[in-house]
Amino acid sequence: MAQTRDQTNDLRRWHIRHLEPGEPLHVTLIRAHTNDVYRVETGDRRLVLKVYGAGWRRDTEIRYEIDLLRHLAAQNIAVASPIPGSDGDALHHINLAGATRQAVLFAYADGEKPSPPFTTEMYRRQGMATAALHRAADTFTSAHDRSPLDLACLIDRPLQLITSLNIDDVARDTLAAIATFLRERITELAHRGLDWGACHGDLTFDNVHITASGETVWYDFDSGGPGWRAIDLQGWALASPERQADWRAFLDGYRSVRPLGDHDIAAAPYMWLARVFWGIGVDLERRVLGEGEERMRAWLTARCAALAEAIRTIEQRSPPRHWGRRPTA
Repeated sequence: MAQTRDQTNDLRRWHIRHLEPGEPLHVTLIRAHTNDVYRVETGDRRLVLKVYGAGWRRDTEIRYEIDLLRHLAAQNIAVASPIPGSDGDALHHINLAGATRQAVLFAYADGEKPSPPFTTEMYRRQGMATAALHRAADTFTSAHDRSPLDLACLIDRPLQLITSLNIDDVARDTLAAIATFLRERITELAHRGLDWGACHGDLTFDNVHITASGETVWYDFDSGGPGWRAIDLQGWALASPERQADWRAFLDGYRSVRPLGDHDIAAAPYMWLARVFWGIGVDLERRVLGEGEERMRAWLTARCAALAEAIRTIEQRSPPRHWGRRPTA
């Protein structure tokens, strides 16, 4: 969403009134996508204000996210913690461009975002940090509801949206076959036993900072919720033959901190693909459908081809298992 200078000034005045009265205060848009993220600078402090997309999350889901971050911080996991406003609450509401939206102020994550080249040692440490996060989240509970990262969320709802669109029959049939393939793979592995608990949902180097001492600081838990923990593993690596050393380093790091079952490892690439499938639905609903039918069709065809190619690569690298039929892609 494009931000006007008036909207930024509105946010600045709202921030002073509801969150922190101190000045001087500068508000700068960092990213506008599903949510709008602002860097807030006041005195010598840097903070992050997230304004959630209109209709994206219910209040109870955001309160679950706040509870999870506070729990992790109490378990000595470094996260960008939510900061309460002048009323003592971390969740706020703001009218922006005619829509009421939720807003949460977060501490700015210490350290810096890692940059390439990403070494195997970095992936080993990423595995250790992911295992520590999962271990800390094992004891997490919340009185607030959060939509689970289950098959209804990751597969069924995106497929329902996709099949309702006026798109090429080949793309529709291929995406439907991919959905069936992923559902069968994940269902079979879930029946064999998969670790379930609070997940980050988007554990990439885009959502971490690394401090000078090498500590991992997590942020942006907006994609998370209760789900199969395999979604937080580096399942994408199995679709990249050149990244196998990184994959092994990540697993070695994880297992040095917390047990990891063979079925969770087997599920990792399929959970990654399911998350990509979910992301197609989110991007369609929040962005692509507003760009016109021609643009939507071209975008969806490209995403369909990329998913089908990733599945072919993963199946070639996986042990010979044949649960259900393969997609006709």
